[in-house]
Amino acid sequence: MLKEVIIKMIKKIPEAELEVMKVIWNSAESVSSKEVIQIMEDRRQWKKTTTLTLLKRLTDKKIISAEKGKMITYYTALLDEKSYLEMETSSFFKKIHGNSLKSFITTLHDNNDITDDDLDELEKWIRDSR
Repeated sequence: MLKEVIIKMIKKIPEAELEVMKVIWNSAESVSSKEVIQIMEDRRQWKKTTTLTLLKRLTDKKIISAEKGKMITYYTALLDEKSYLEMETSSFFKKIHGNSLKSFITTLHDNNDITDDDLDELEKWIRDSR
């Protein structure tokens, strides 16, 4: 129940914050600010202050928690990736495609984002799911 309330309160995470969240979600345990800073520097060439600002925003939004150690802060996701993806996908599907699976699949196919093999695989999955 609490998870559902949190998900309803969460709005779309801005792209830069989402990049930081992916680092945190990919960590099995809490991740240190030092680790996040290094990863974002390697991936995006971000400065330390940029990453720290994004970590603060995510903490202020209560999407992650921060536990201060002696010299370093450790971050833990309060919102799991699966829940966020479900919320984001549902919102996109409703807003952009009006809950129409046909509209969604047609758009992917027409833009060559989905192949005939993908459609065959989807059809098989639908048949097997019944």
